[in-house]
Amino acid sequence: MGDAAEIIVGTAGKAYRADVGSTFPAGPEEVWGAGFTDLGFITPDGLEEALEEERTQLEAWGEDAPVIDLAKKRTQTFKLVFRQTNAYMLSLYYQVKLASMTSTAAATTPSPKKQFISFGSGSTADTIEIALGLDVIMSGKRHRIMIARCGVSDRGAVKHSAEDSSNFELTFTALAAPGGAQSVQHMITDVELPTP
Repeated sequence: MGDAAEIIVGTAGKAYRADVGSTFPAGPEEVWGAGFTDLGFITPDGLEEALEEERTQLEAWGEDAPVIDLAKKRTQTFKLVFRQTNAYMLSLYYQVKLASMTSTAAATTPSPKKQFISFGSGSTADTIEIALGLDVIMSGKRHRIMIARCGVSDRGAVKHSAEDSSNFELTFTALAAPGGAQSVQHMITDVELPTP
């Protein structure tokens, strides 16, 4: 029987980054720790989560169907489009470590100059990996996704125009977690397990 209370519509959401190895909150209602930084506004498209599998089927002599179907590899991706331009976003998009960026302070004399950040891009030596935390929120319900280690595997073009903000479309791919932990954990409020 249908139950409208089980329909989730992600009306809001947040994305947080931290260093790989950071401790995630123990529950979906708990605040993110001091090591997690809010990555800023996300476009109304929200979060696109995908799970792909590569499978191997083993056949047996005399059988007309596979006898074993093995999952060979599972790849989880998370796609978001961010509106804000900040150092964390520039680091992820251009794959430049924060330590490789330079900030030049504002000056008032001899002539006024604004503060600016500068960095080079194009080197494959820098690979940025982060811990990523995602919250999908709807009417008091929360779906929290915690990715222990991930990197940007795809990015959309940044468009500079008067019609829209300069957005950063990033697809994160979950990587094997440090220490053999789960690479992706989900916490969803108000979903009960069936009684056995």
